[in-house]
Amino acid sequence: MFADPAAAQNDFTLALPGQVGSRNILRGNGYAGLDMSLMKRWKMPYNEQHSLQFRWEVFNVPNLTRFNAQGVGSSLLTSLTQNPNSFGVYTSLLTQPRVMQFALRYEF
Repeated sequence: MFADPAAAQNDFTLALPGQVGSRNILRGNGYAGLDMSLMKRWKMPYNEQHSLQFRWEVFNVPNLTRFNAQGVGSSLLTSLTQNPNSFGVYTSLLTQPRVMQFALRYEF
């Protein structure tokens, strides 16, 4: 999150409960998601009541990686007191990696 974590740690102060200070000052990039699906159905030549359906579904099509800014906040107190080099390091993601699923369905 910061180019120089040790220098950023010196400028950051964590307000303790009961004190006046900044709240929610870390903001992430936001969330974006794009899901798509493709489907094709064929009628069977031997019986119009029967059909075969193929589906392809893709979740997180552009495979975006969005970091969770609140994951940074959970480790701020520890990094302020113990390890200045890990200050502002993301620890979790908002998005899942790209997932594809296929389905073949026979209807009668």
